[in-house]
Amino acid sequence: MHGKGYRMPDTNQEQVAERIGITPGALSRYFHHKNQDFRSWRTSLRIEDAKRQILEEPQTPFSVICKRVGISDRSNFSRQFKTVTGKTPGQWKNLQK
Repeated sequence: MHGKGYRMPDTNQEQVAERIGITPGALSRYFHHKNQDFRSWRTSLRIEDAKRQILEEPQTPFSVICKRVGISDRSNFSRQFKTVTGKTPGQWKNLQK
């Protein structure tokens, strides 16, 4: 897994634990301590990456950005983006102007 392994669509908790050299149980306890789960953590990283790309490459379609960050389709991307930011990708982008 690369430095931005969260971009891989099928990245799972076990792979992340192996990559950073801890047991899956230790990683699970870490997320529990942070009151977060693996999936929400991974989604947050993906959306932060997408926000950066939207700002740096405003002409790039959301359908391209969502695939780059590991989200399979645009509707899923929009739903996850809104869950994290409270705005759709288009609404968020318009507020950044």
